[in-house]
Amino acid sequence: AALAAAAGMRRPTLLLLDGVIKPENVGSLFRSALAFGVAGVVLSPGCADPLYRKAIRASMGAVFKLPYTFAPHWPEALSQVKAGGYGFFAPH
Repeated sequence: AALAAAAGMRRPTLLLLDGVIKPENVGSLFRSALAFGVAGVVLSPGCADPLYRKAIRASMGAVFKLPYTFAPHWPEALSQVKAGGYGFFAPH
C-alpha cells in the first residue's frame, strides 16, 4: 500500500455518513469531500437529504458535483464498500 501511494496510485475513497441529521452538516461534509477528491458519498438511513435547500447552500453546490447514494441496508452497504476495495472516511 505504501508503494502504491508513493507511485501516485490510490484506490477510490468514499465518505460514509451515518445519522448526520442536520442539513447544514451534510452540506459541509459534501463540500469538504469534493475538495479532498472523494469519489462519492454513502448516506445511512436517517441522514438529512443533501438536496434540501440548507444542505445545498452549505455545500456551495458540491451536492450537484459529487455522486451519492442512500443505503437503506446500512450494515450490508458497509460490507459492500469494504469488499469493493474502497478506501473510506467515516467521521463521527
